[in-house]
Amino acid sequence: MTQESAGADAALSAVGAAAGGAVGAAVSMFRAASGALDGIMAGASSQKFHVNKDNVLKAGLIIQDQAEVLNRALRSAKRDLQVHVGESSGIVSADISGLWNRRLMTDEDSYVGRIEQYVETLDKLSAQLQQSAKQYGFTEEEITTVFGKTT
Repeated sequence: MTQESAGADAALSAVGAAAGGAVGAAVSMFRAASGALDGIMAGASSQKFHVNKDNVLKAGLIIQDQAEVLNRALRSAKRDLQVHVGESSGIVSADISGLWNRRLMTDEDSYVGRIEQYVETLDKLSAQLQQSAKQYGFTEEEITTVFGKTT
């Protein structure tokens, strides 16, 4: 977590503690989601699986499909992630929504950024599996049938 994101998390926690009620509950849920995403991302980077000639194309298809599904879901969700507050909401609400938006969308380790990094990792793995398929002797046509046109 970057220092700026840690500061944003601390500010959101302080506001949640002071406000209580719905705001406090929202901040608590936000922190729980952050912890869950941390666990998912840590586990994803350390997963290992064995690929051989019999499963390389199937593994590649699964990885590529998951990257595409996650990327589509993220593009769709990004439209709804931005928190907007009206001018009548006051300076505190505007400041908090700014912190919230950075943590969700724009900080280096924002939720959006971390998911984009995960999709990029899946895409790289898919490319490695394409190369493995070539090394296993699959034809360009067989690889293209599974992975689509490669560049």
